[in-house]
Amino acid sequence: MIVLRVYRGVADHFPIRISEWIMVWPASGLWFGLQLDPAMFSKSSSFAFLSAWADEGTWSAVVGLCAVCRLAALTINGTFKGFAFSPHIRAAASMIGVAIWSQVSLGFLMAFLFAGGAFSGVIAWSTFVIAELWNVLRSWSDVGKNATRR
Repeated sequence: MIVLRVYRGVADHFPIRISEWIMVWPASGLWFGLQLDPAMFSKSSSFAFLSAWADEGTWSAVVGLCAVCRLAALTINGTFKGFAFSPHIRAAASMIGVAIWSQVSLGFLMAFLFAGGAFSGVIAWSTFVIAELWNVLRSWSDVGKNATRR
């Protein structure tokens, strides 16, 4: 019964939360990638600053936490009717995403400027920051809509 309820909650809100679901992919992908290749940072100068700030294991844990937070927020959303803080949880997950992807983007920018890294990484990773900012805006908009309904 609970599985059906969770499925229905996710499926009903999936189309309007697609940008949030999409952001699960880079977080979980980088998480698994860092687990599968613990020497990833040593293979490209684009990772020079990320590796200076923390090792692959630490980055993997942080990005993995981001993925888990996002999945939890999207599962909670819509599954539990009457839970007024669902948009707040989604907003928090998106803000965590902004924080992480902005640091990754900054690391790639610093590597481009000072360590011979590729500029393409700056563009790709900063796109995630923009997507997460959009998700924050939409989540807080839902907070406002819920407040006016009460």
